[in-house]
Formats: sequence, structure tokens, C-alpha cells
Amino acid sequence: MKMKSVKYSIEDPCHEDWDQMKPEAKGRFCEACSKTVVDFSSMSDFSIVSYLEAKKNEAVCGRFRPDQMNKTYLFPKPHHGFSFDLKAVALGLALSTFSAIHTDAQVTPVDTTKVIYQEPLDGLVSFTEYYDHSDEKFVSGTILVDGKGYNLVTIQLLDNNGKEITKVIPSENGKFTIPLDWIKNPASLYIIGEGLISSTILFQEEKSIHDLKITLYQKEVMLKGDIRSDYK
Repeated sequence: MKMKSVKYSIEDPCHEDWDQMKPEAKGRFCEACSKTVVDFSSMSDFSIVSYLEAKKNEAVCGRFRPDQMNKTYLFPKPHHGFSFDLKAVALGLALSTFSAIHTDAQVTPVDTTKVIYQEPLDGLVSFTEYYDHSDEKFVSGTILVDGKGYNLVTIQLLDNNGKEITKVIPSENGKFTIPLDWIKNPASLYIIGEGLISSTILFQEEKSIHDLKITLYQKEVMLKGDIRSDYK
């Protein structure tokens, strides 16, 4: 059976200043439009599809990276007969939304490698995986801007409550390695740089935390506006 898919687009990009909008949990409030602009720029594909399908009968205004507008999103494969936990749904969305708000956000750790979800997609039951990296001794990767290694950023290692454990500056070619002390409950990386969109990497969403390729985008290239869904 062919999997259902969707592409999202913004036909009339908004030019209101994101930095002048009032921060909210899901994004920022635009005074010009009197509505919330949801920040999808750091959400996982799973969370983007789940959120927009749950709101498909509503007008949603969102903020995206350009690469998120130039891809096809596949609906999670349905798995009938599995048990599910509604709390897991809320947890999955909350963890992805974590990157759209400040580092003071609360993040609940997940101990299992697989969590069963009930998707808000046509009433089907499906699942997604979280990964356990508690046996890893370090996290490593490369920061990329415009396809090249970039070092003018700060990489913060955060615990599962969003509190800073340590921070590092990558080498000239953008590479970094951070030792992990699991007694301190490391859970994510938060990368910030002047003129760049911040990025959060949640360890439990990454199959491997070695040799990560983390692409950062200039703030001015972000797209904002009403979202159109094209199903296939």
C-alpha cells in the first residue's frame, strides 16, 4: 500500500519582523495579524505532520526553514493492534517544541528505546522510536553554515531539565567533541550564533550522536506565513 504523503508551502510569505513578535510557547504572537506564528523551524518531521494534521481544518501560520518547504513528508506507517499511551503523544510533541522556546524549558527524559504513539492521523495507531545513548562516552559533530564548517557559535550541553552542563566553541572547521558524564543527565545540545537560527539536538531523537551534521540557517532566510497542504 502506497504511503500517504504531503508537501507544505507558503504561497505569500509574511515580512513581519519575527524578533519584534511576543514570544509564546509554540512560537510568537504577531500583532499585525493578531495570531500566533508557530515555530516549526526546529521541530522533527513527526511533530510537524502531527501538529498540522491535527489542525488541518484551521488556518495555521508558521515559520519554517527553506529546506522544510522543499520536501515531501511521509505519514507514519500505521501499525494496528499495538497498545498506545496518550501521555506519550504529549511527550513527543513537547520534546520537539522544546527547541522552539528558551533553554529554561522543561524536558522529560525517556528511558525506553521505543515509544508507542496514537497518531492524530485518520485515527490510525502507529509508533516512533527514541534512542538510548547512555553507554556513549561523547557526542561529536560538525556545525555547517552554507554547506561549510563554521565555528562562530556556542554549543551548550544541556541536562534533561534544560540546564547548562557545559559549553564549547567548535574548531575552525566547525568540528566539536564533548565528553558525556551521565551522572549529570545530558540530554541535548543547544547551538547559538549571531545572526543564525538557534538549533536544539535532542539525543533521544538521534540514532547516533557521533559525527552529527548540524546545519544552521541565517535568520533572514526563514519563511513565515499561512501554510498550504498538498496531499499525494
